[in-house]
Amino acid sequence: MEPVLQPWDDSQTIAKSKITSRASIRIFEKYPLKEENVSTLFSTEEMAGGEPGELYKLCRQLLNVWKYAIFFQPKPENFANLLQESNYPAPVIKGILEAYSSETFAELVESLASCSNSNIPRVISTDWTCRAVARQNNIAFSDREATLTLSTDKGVKQVNLSAKELEKLYWTVSKVQESLDGLLER
Repeated sequence: MEPVLQPWDDSQTIAKSKITSRASIRIFEKYPLKEENVSTLFSTEEMAGGEPGELYKLCRQLLNVWKYAIFFQPKPENFANLLQESNYPAPVIKGILEAYSSETFAELVESLASCSNSNIPRVISTDWTCRAVARQNNIAFSDREATLTLSTDKGVKQVNLSAKELEKLYWTVSKVQESLDGLLER
């Protein structure tokens, strides 16, 4: 389900860029965050003298903004225009754009892009070794085999490929390369 940017809540009393930016960074640090958990963003000491209910209301609104921004990743100027159309106050937009251009946001997007929900390890690097087998069990014959070493985010895995598996891998890789070449020619 695609996130929808909610319009600014007119009952919101906090409309300052520094608070908006700071709350946004906190959301990034704890992301993914559920709406019911926004009260965990700030400690009691940080809330001293402030109005917790209003801050959490702002955080819930910002959480919606950041879900939208992470999903669509609009250009900053388009994002600012969209926020203006949704009646966000100028100081809040300024705080959101400061957080949007922060290193913390870039790291969050990168970490979300690199994670997989399929539980399939992400390949970091590959290495391979080919050899010809001349004897097996004191019987002379000649065959090829390869050892493919895959370094993944879950460790190193070695796969031994027979000549038939090696040929199948070659044709699969060739087919993928053809598809990529076709895409690049468009």
